[in-house]
Parts: sequence; structure tokens; C-alpha cells
Amino acid sequence: MPIQYRYDETLTDPALLEGVWDLLCRYDHAFVPPLSAREHTYQSDLTAGAAATALPKRYFDELKEQAFLLVLDREQVIGFMSFRPHYVFEHADERVETIYVTTVIVDEAYRGQGMTTRLYGELEAIAQQKKRPIMTRTWSTNHSHIRVLHKIGMREVQRIQDGRGPGLDTVYYRKDLQEGPTS
Repeated sequence: MPIQYRYDETLTDPALLEGVWDLLCRYDHAFVPPLSAREHTYQSDLTAGAAATALPKRYFDELKEQAFLLVLDREQVIGFMSFRPHYVFEHADERVETIYVTTVIVDEAYRGQGMTTRLYGELEAIAQQKKRPIMTRTWSTNHSHIRVLHKIGMREVQRIQDGRGPGLDTVYYRKDLQEGPTS
């Protein structure tokens, strides 16, 4: 069976939730700061001051309230994108309702196959229907994610110098609908 992509406004299937939990636990420390050190998915203070708990339980509890795009291989979750469909971005004089991507994880064994790009493409179709731009944030040294964001036409809209610690900026990206769909 080929790789499948699935959209869930609310993820309730216990097996799929377990798959998301497994990926969160395995890749917790691939994030800066680790997901287990965060109180919630939209936390603005991301400096390394918070102590990581053993597992990203608080983060997972917050994720369960969000929408999901899943990547499945024979019903096993091998990747996911979580997002908030009604996030209001405020910066300077701007206030924009967006679809805000909070987490993207693809299992290491499946990376390099365009799955993250495809997840963003699936999300763009949802954004077109809702007539909202897509937003996300990452850290300045997350080169693989930034490469995907540039590839799909997202642009940097805000940078918080040292937002995640010395030399680690927090960078916000947005893609407006009028820029057209990805290929």
C-alpha cells in the first residue's frame, strides 16, 4: 500500500494518537528547545531556561486540541503536521488570522522523499478553502525546514534575535494565498 496522507480536524483515533506520541517522544530533542521543555505549542519564550521534563506530555496534550495532517505507511504514523486553523498573528501594525503550523515531524527513515513539502501542499489546499495564509516558526539553524519553507514560497515576516538562546533566532514565516498554490 502506498504512503497515504490524511487530514483530521480533531484526532481521536487511539492508534493514530499513539503514533503521534511515539514520534514526539523519539524526536523531542531534535527541536530547539526540546518539546518536553515547552508549556504549550505557541509559547513565545523559547529561551533555554525551562527545564525539560522526561517526556513531552504537556506538549502532546496541547497538540490533541489541534488539527492534523498525517503521513501513514500501512496505517503506521510516519509523519505529521499539527496546526491551529484560527491563529491570529500580531506584529507591528498588522493583525492577520492565519493557519499556524505548530509541529512537523517525519520519521528519519522516510526523510528526503518530499513528505514535508507534500504536507505543506495539503495544508495549502485547506488554507485556500479557508482563505487564510499559512504561518509557522522555526529556529535559525533548522536549515532543512527553512529550505522547504523557501521552496514552497514562504517568506520571513519576523525574526526574534536570540529568541531561543544566544545565536539562535526564532524566525516566523508566512505564505499568503495570492502567491498561488505549490506545485
